[in-house]
Amino acid sequence: MDFSEYKDVFAAEAREHIQSLNENLLQFEQTPDDQELIAEMFRAAHSLKGMAGTMGYTQLADFTHHMENVLDALRNHEIAASQELINTLFDSVDMLELILEEVISFDEVQTDTEGMKERLMQVLAGGLGELEGTEEEDSRRGPKAQSQEPAEEVRLSLNEYDQELLKEAAAQGYSAYWVTVVLKANVMMKSVRAYTVFLALERLGTIVKSQPAAEDIDDERFDDRFAVLLLTHQPASEIEEAVWGVPEIAQVVVAPLDVKEAAVLPAEEPKAAVGVKDRAEPAARRPVNGKSRFAEKYVRVETERLDQLNNLVGELVISRTQVMELAKQLEDAHARAVIAQMDRVTTELQYAAMKLRMVPVKQVFDRFPRMVRDLAKQAGKEVQLQIIGEETELDRSLTNQIGDPLVHLIRNAVDHGLETREERIKAGKPPEGLIRLEARHEGSHVVIEVADDGRGIDTDKVKQKAVEMGLITAEQAGKMTPQEAQGLIFIPGFSTNEEITDVSGRGVGMDAVKAILEAMNGSVELTSTAGRGTTVTLRLPLTLAIIQALLVRTGSVILAIPIQSVRENLRVVPEAVKTVHGERVITLRNEVLPIIDLTKLLGFGAIIHESGMPVIVVEAGAVKAGLMVDELLGQQEVVIKRLSPILGDVKGLAGATVLGDGTVALILDVAAVLNDLTAESK
Repeated sequence: MDFSEYKDVFAAEAREHIQSLNENLLQFEQTPDDQELIAEMFRAAHSLKGMAGTMGYTQLADFTHHMENVLDALRNHEIAASQELINTLFDSVDMLELILEEVISFDEVQTDTEGMKERLMQVLAGGLGELEGTEEEDSRRGPKAQSQEPAEEVRLSLNEYDQELLKEAAAQGYSAYWVTVVLKANVMMKSVRAYTVFLALERLGTIVKSQPAAEDIDDERFDDRFAVLLLTHQPASEIEEAVWGVPEIAQVVVAPLDVKEAAVLPAEEPKAAVGVKDRAEPAARRPVNGKSRFAEKYVRVETERLDQLNNLVGELVISRTQVMELAKQLEDAHARAVIAQMDRVTTELQYAAMKLRMVPVKQVFDRFPRMVRDLAKQAGKEVQLQIIGEETELDRSLTNQIGDPLVHLIRNAVDHGLETREERIKAGKPPEGLIRLEARHEGSHVVIEVADDGRGIDTDKVKQKAVEMGLITAEQAGKMTPQEAQGLIFIPGFSTNEEITDVSGRGVGMDAVKAILEAMNGSVELTSTAGRGTTVTLRLPLTLAIIQALLVRTGSVILAIPIQSVRENLRVVPEAVKTVHGERVITLRNEVLPIIDLTKLLGFGAIIHESGMPVIVVEAGAVKAGLMVDELLGQQEVVIKRLSPILGDVKGLAGATVLGDGTVALILDVAAVLNDLTAESK
């Protein structure tokens, strides 16, 4: 059988099992006597081994088999938990993740796994006194936990519909049989075996119902046996032979059903189906095959198709805006009502399409508990990671981009933010440092905070380093507020750390974190108190496709300024504009703001204001400025369209959009404009 079409499904489920192993290992390290955790890890390894074997990935299955041996010995109290064992299992999961990606990419394992398998066997030998690595010995240990009982005939309850179906079948010469099937203990991928039995029986006749229900069998919510009611022209011997032709079958019972004796009475449930409620329905009302769960509840869709759908919805939003403009010119009340209804439906469709792109931030957060554990060991610190709001949803494209900044922030917190055990005790703090990773929705944004209760930022040290680097003068440093000094951390290349450590190294800096966030129309803020800790706040839009924007006219060009960057708008008389060091500035509530002439910056021609000029105060990160424009046109929802590659990289522009009257508006990249301003001022 060709399983290549199931490769994507296998990859997704295999990664889930590996993530489960990682999460449970972290808990197991804290509570090594928790038998439920051991059983959960064993099931994950066992399922992964079975899936890999079924797909034909023998090397992956073999490596997982060695892990399973250790977990099985743990579960049967044949070896005891130790830090060496736990470290070996962590390293094995890392190896498992590596070879899984190799299998998915190259269909084969390229990494040498012999050394890690030897470590697993040594751990096992240390507890058992001898290596028990053969399949026979494993199977000898396994059944101890699950002894099989002899198969008994199972009688399913029959309702009126079932009885009527049986009567019609009997009139056409069909025979009815109860078929009870028992799988071998510890069989791999039980649902696949059950599905194969269903296929074999469907070749002989019609399956009326099953116990447990098909959905429960799909989900492997049964022990080692199941039963079906089969209508067929074939004798019982043919049925038995067909079932015995399926691998991993332990027992089969085929019992004829006398239609005249069938009654609508509760029936005895199969002993193996403990805790599974009979939800079986007549065959005519639901499919009884191995794909029912996916067909009824889930559909796997390529991300490209979702992107295409969102692009089309974006075009529809543009068309809606144009129609709404036309509606203002209509006098027909009915026409306006129809257009208003179309507006509501389009808005709902837009929201639904956006929800399709949303995924829980848990997909990003899941990697961090294990990472913090490893970093803390490298740094010789005790660290607790607290995760809050992991079910918070954000745009799928953002989850792919936010990972690296969060990795850097957490590495910084472990390496530079948190003190050693001795330092914390001396400072009157708990020996264990705390890192809080929190996600939440605030309006149309997702806010992610990385906070630690460590030493905080020494602003005097920051200013001293900035002076040494020539970023500021000693005089400027003396006038700086603590918040302004903390903002220096976002300058490219700035660092107060003299040493390169194994934890943080010289990788992406805070300036890169800021650049990544601003490229996503987001922002980053930092607050710190010496001796108490540091909090870094990342603010992201829910989606990158559609934004609220303030429309302005500059010369003959209409610009859309993302509303999240706008702080206020005002009208400034020419006399209020001063020139300082060759730059035009205004004073707003005792704060000096530079004024940017967008026409000059973008090459649209000069603006002449005799009375007063509209100024839009914008902010990106810690930088504020006033944008000089000709006219304010109002606020509008716009769909971001990328600029054609023919135009090249247009500085200061993030894209374009089409307005309701068909006019093309350019979307201003506020972060890029203010970054240029900062660079020029240096």
